[in-house]
Formats: sequence, structure tokens, C-alpha cells
Amino acid sequence: MIQPPVDVSFKQVTQKEFCEAVTNGVNAIGHKGTVDLVNTLCRSNIAVNRVAIKASIGDIIYVIVLAFRLEEGKILSTEEIQSLYNEGKVLLLNAKVYGAVLEELSKCAGICDEMEYDHLAWTARGQS
Repeated sequence: MIQPPVDVSFKQVTQKEFCEAVTNGVNAIGHKGTVDLVNTLCRSNIAVNRVAIKASIGDIIYVIVLAFRLEEGKILSTEEIQSLYNEGKVLLLNAKVYGAVLEELSKCAGICDEMEYDHLAWTARGQS
């Protein structure tokens, strides 16, 4: 289990990359409308699976997020989520988990020797 602090980087991904990862990974989607969207986009047959996940350094988590904030208490239907996706208001992202060394790595740039910098870079990637 990851102990804070950690760094996470987010990157928008293509539908193809998202679908390959989702259909071959652990499903922890707990909302029916989101599962329906994934099944439509990825031509898959995953089910709602409301479970907690624990990421480790180096893991990549694929997520679906809205590009705006919903009003409090609003729960979207399958049709609403699919409409928002078609409007470009639903983003497909990956989140890569790094150790808490990115800040240290950025401070090191230009002042650390190559060996120390490389060690920090490998540690940030979870490969120490």
C-alpha cells in the first residue's frame, strides 16, 4: 500500500489506449452509467464492481472524469454520461503513481551529479 506523500501525474489518453487498459486490467468502476459508457466505447462486457483499489508506486490507473463540476448530489444516467462524452465533456485519463521524489528530483536538476539524479529518476519511476 502506498504511504503518502506520493506524486501522481495525469495524462489524457486515446479511446483505444483506454479500452486496451480497461479490458485487460482490474475493474473498480462502481457506477452503472460509467460501466455502460465503457462497455459502449470498448465493446466490452464489464460489470459494476464497486471495490477499493490500492495502487503501488509505478502503477497506472485509468480513470474517467468529467471536465466540469456537477451540481451537488447529481447522479448522471447512462444517457447523460454518453451525451457528455459525445460533447467532449468526459475525459479518459491515466494516472501514474510516483514516489514522493519528484519535488526532490526537480530541486536536484542542474546541481546534483549524474549518479544522484539518475537514482532519483529511477526512484520516481518506482524502479529503485
